[in-house]
Amino acid sequence: MRFTKLSLRLTAGILWLFLIACATTKFPSVWKDDAYQGHPEKVLVINTFPDPTNRKTLEDEFVKALKDRRVEAVVSYSVMPEPAVSDMDAIAARAKEVGADTVLINRLLHSRLGQSAGMDYMELYMSTQTDVYDLKSNKLVLSATAETVRSQDKPISEQIQSYVNDLVDKLSSMKLF
Repeated sequence: MRFTKLSLRLTAGILWLFLIACATTKFPSVWKDDAYQGHPEKVLVINTFPDPTNRKTLEDEFVKALKDRRVEAVVSYSVMPEPAVSDMDAIAARAKEVGADTVLINRLLHSRLGQSAGMDYMELYMSTQTDVYDLKSNKLVLSATAETVRSQDKPISEQIQSYVNDLVDKLSSMKLF
């Protein structure tokens, strides 16, 4: 009986480590303002990926993932056809229009094609940055850099969902959501 419990725990531990090692999203850099103790009530989600379809899908997935954590969120594509993230005053005005107290901006930093060992297809390696701004204090409260792999052997919608869930899980672990 004791041996069985120990075996199950050991197997579960090995499986957990295997799943962590196979995660497609890594976070080489995460910073959070230690003074920030707030909790977003409503988040305006802005994604600046150049492809409009991917932008919409990413924003929809962010809103879904945040709502799963009981945080109200709204997509920017409904109020900002072109996300001009260089104009923080315009973003703050749009956020106030939709009742948001927080803005999450996700952007592509760079991407490259590569081939993993043993693979007969190319994979897209992407680096992204996510910044979260608190509009009450008008300050950046969190910034995270993520690296993820987009494989050709899986549907893009599934990979976007996985990326967003990994990212929102990371932000939650930093006690943001």
